[in-house]
This record gives sequence, C-alpha cells and structure tokens, in this order.
Amino acid sequence: MKLKETMINSKKIYECFFMELYEDEVMLPNNKKSKRIYIKHDGAAAVLPITKEGKLLLIKQFRYPINSISIEIPAGKKDHKNESGLDCINRELEEETGFKSDRIVKFTDLHSCVGYSNELIEMYIAYDVYKVDHPKKGDEDEFIELLELTVSEVLELMNKGKITDAKTLVALQHYLLQRG
Repeated sequence: MKLKETMINSKKIYECFFMELYEDEVMLPNNKKSKRIYIKHDGAAAVLPITKEGKLLLIKQFRYPINSISIEIPAGKKDHKNESGLDCINRELEEETGFKSDRIVKFTDLHSCVGYSNELIEMYIAYDVYKVDHPKKGDEDEFIELLELTVSEVLELMNKGKITDAKTLVALQHYLLQRG
C-alpha cells in the first residue's frame, strides 16, 4: 500500500506574524477522505552555545502554552522566509545570551511537530562563545534568565526531567554523544 495522502482542497483558517493555520481535505491511500489541520511556519534555528571553558549556556523562560518555566537552548524563528539559519542563530545567540561565536557548526535539521506543523528547526553548536560588550536587545515581550552550566549540571537536569524541550534535548544528546 502506498502511504502518500493527496490534497483535494485547502483552506487557510488563520494567519499571524509567524505562522498560517490550514484545514485541508485529503484523499487517503485507501481512497477515503479525511481532514488535516496543520501549521505552515517559516522555520527557525537553535544553537547550543559552549564557552572556551566547556560550560553550556542555556536559558530559562516562561512558556505560556505549557504554563511553566522552560530550560532551553537559545532559538528563534526566522525573520523572513529567506533568512538563513546561520543569520537567525547569530542574532538569537546575541539577543538571548549576550554572547557571540566565530565557530558555529550546523549538525542537523529537526522537524519539531510533524503531526501538525511543517516547522523546520536548523540545529547548531556554537563553540568558544565570548561575551559581547553591548549586545543587541532582545524582543520586548521576552524575559530570559541565562544559565551557565557544567556538563554534569546539565546531565543532572536531564536525568531529573527538568529539561523537556525537544530541540534542547536533541542538541544536548548530540553534543554529549560527540564528546564520548
């Protein structure tokens, strides 16, 4: 049996500055019709910053959809469809942490919510990050606390279930596996 679904028609339900919500009618592989509701997103980028001393920079911020404080790697949506992941992450790294890096390496692309969104997050590691004297200001509605943690402190947070953000877990696990 083939797995592909075919769109019959599509209707945009909602649009805002970072996404569009659609309801599509589709033909299933068994020739029955169904509905698919999903989000189109311009994409995002995320970065795990590491200092020369080997400390990992994470951020804490309140996340309204989960009504909780989340521990995450710096990340953000692309400002426009043509913004590169590297440009996005350089901006977000400075705005959210006050740090920069001259050695940023992409390690994968991540679809964060394949069941209801096409969002693609470009994933990076920034090595040898350094503090900026006068960093760019972040978003006015974003309140962030910077954490500078050792690998053992990060492992403890992960083992206690204190880090639940998927992109952050992927980045940390990738980095820890690469370290050995």
